Amino acid sequence: MSAIPHQPSQSIPRPRPPKAAKPPSAIADLCATYDGYLAKATKARAALLRKYESKSLHAWRVSLRRITATLDRVAAALPGEQPDGVLAQLKEFRNATGGARDLDILLDETLPAFLAHGGHGDRLDGELLHALNARRVHGHQEAVEGLKKARLTTAVHHFHAWAETHRNVTEDELRAAAASVIDTRFRQLRKRAARMHEGRIRLHRARTATKKLRYTIELFQPLFPREASQAWLEKLAEVQSHLGEAHDRLTARALCKELLPASSEHAQLRALRKWAKHTAGEAAAKAEHSLERLDKLGHYWRH
Repeated sequence: MSAIPHQPSQSIPRPRPPKAAKPPSAIADLCATYDGYLAKATKARAALLRKYESKSLHAWRVSLRRITATLDRVAAALPGEQPDGVLAQLKEFRNATGGARDLDILLDETLPAFLAHGGHGDRLDGELLHALNARRVHGHQEAVEGLKKARLTTAVHHFHAWAETHRNVTEDELRAAAASVIDTRFRQLRKRAARMHEGRIRLHRARTATKKLRYTIELFQPLFPREASQAWLEKLAEVQSHLGEAHDRLTARALCKELLPASSEHAQLRALRKWAKHTAGEAAAKAEHSLERLDKLGHYWRH
């Protein structure tokens, strides 16, 4: 009887236990939020390069502003290197599309509101409207050309490099940094709001300070009591809305003067400029009232 050849025993590999998930951390959540803004900007840019739409341009600009309005102060409040290159590049990209956004607001929002006000016809003079639309087409072309150069790959890479060096920041350290940044933004808003009636530039600075404070509170909301931060966000949204309306009206006056040199001699545009100044003043007064109510809220980040 022939012997059965010996078969070497084969050990059955044991399944490896799954790697333990890293516990969530405040700094990781913060960086994930910034990654989300960059992803939204990237998506909006791709959409704009396929087809220009004002809502996509707005999404592009807001996504970038949420980063540029907060990351500089956040980084300054934490130890280590500053992401200056990222911020400079993103600001440049955003600013390249500002002119197109102003023209969209003028033609899609401000002019229709003026005509709906009544007493000056139900449409803008054809020749003037043609001139503004031609300028808008040119503005869109300029924006798209700027977007072609606005590749976010480098900015994303540098942001990730910065984030990697801060992965060990503790929640307490981040909360202390958050309180410092919110306080700085709040003091800046109060200072700029005190001078917002001194012209379009001053009002624009107050509006910018409002956005920066709102975006900062949103960014750090998970670190503080939700109810308290939400109350601030609601009031800041009111202030931003009123200041935005006032700014859009004053910008419309400036654009008509710049793009239509004969506007001072045209009855309809004279009426537009008068109406824009009046309604800007009303909106600024509403913003001031909202700011007074905002100032009565508790400064929750100081506790």
